[in-house]
Amino acid sequence: MSAAKDSSFLVRHSTLSAFVAAVIAVVAAGFGFMYSGLYDVSAASGHNPLVAWALHKTYMQSLHRHAAGIQVPTDLMTVANVEAGARLYRGTCAACHGAPGQTLSPIGQGILPIAPELLSATRRNNPQMMFWVIKNGVKMTAMPAFGKTQDDQTIWDLTAFLYKGRGISAQDFEKLSAAKPNTQP
Repeated sequence: MSAAKDSSFLVRHSTLSAFVAAVIAVVAAGFGFMYSGLYDVSAASGHNPLVAWALHKTYMQSLHRHAAGIQVPTDLMTVANVEAGARLYRGTCAACHGAPGQTLSPIGQGILPIAPELLSATRRNNPQMMFWVIKNGVKMTAMPAFGKTQDDQTIWDLTAFLYKGRGISAQDFEKLSAAKPNTQP
C-alpha cells in the first residue's frame, strides 16, 4: 500500500516534479556554461546582443530607481559650478568619454562597453542620474565611483557642466575648461 501511495503522489504532482527537474537542469546547465569558459569576457570583443540588452536594461532600471530621490541643488547652473565642472571633466573624464575636437585617448578606445560621449548634443545628462553615476560608478564597466575621492560639491560641479555642455563646440570647451590663472600672491 505504501508503494501505491508514493506512486500516486508522483502522479498527482507530476507538474511540480517536472518544474523542479527543469529548474535543476537549468541551474546545472548554467554552472556547466560558467565553468566551461566558453563565454568570451575579453574587452576586445562585444557582448552578444542578448547579454548587452540585459545588462543595459538592468543598468537603466537600477539608475532610475537609485537616482529618483536625489535633490538637485537650486544653484547648480552657476557659472562658477559649470567652469569648475569643465576643468574637472578635462582632467578626469575626457580620456574615456572624449572631448570636442580631441581624438579619443587609447584608454577610451579600449573600454568595452565604450564609454558614452557625454558632451554629445543628443545626450540628456539628467542631473540626478549623472550625479548618481559619477558618485557611485557602474559595475562591469570602467566607470569608477568618484564619491570615494571627490566631495558632493565637486560631483555637482561636474554634473552642472555635463548638463550645460551638451553639444559644446571645441572652442567653447577649450575656453570653459582652461585652467584659471592663480590669483593668489
